[in-house]
Amino acid sequence: MRSILKTALLAALLLETVNFWIIGYPTAGGSLTMASQNAAIALQWDLLHLPGLIAIDRILYLREHAHACSAIFLLAGYVDTAIVLAGLIWTVRLVLHPLRKLSSPMKHAL
Repeated sequence: MRSILKTALLAALLLETVNFWIIGYPTAGGSLTMASQNAAIALQWDLLHLPGLIAIDRILYLREHAHACSAIFLLAGYVDTAIVLAGLIWTVRLVLHPLRKLSSPMKHAL
């Protein structure tokens, strides 16, 4: 379980760094890149950063300070991405485990 969590946290850090610097805030009016204008990317961004969006909507201080707002977006996206990746890794390992047992060379020896 620890290796799943470590892998998910590391991959989420890489994904969120790319997401933060290249995609930016795709639902904003002045998008930085062509990739951020893709509707699918904007939807995944909004879903993964939904806790941050809710926090910024509720807390006036965050709306007034752009740097704090960006940090909240990055943190919310990182946590949500790590959770999604951990679930995905766990599911893939769960599915592959019985397949490995079926293709084991010892099974054919019996």
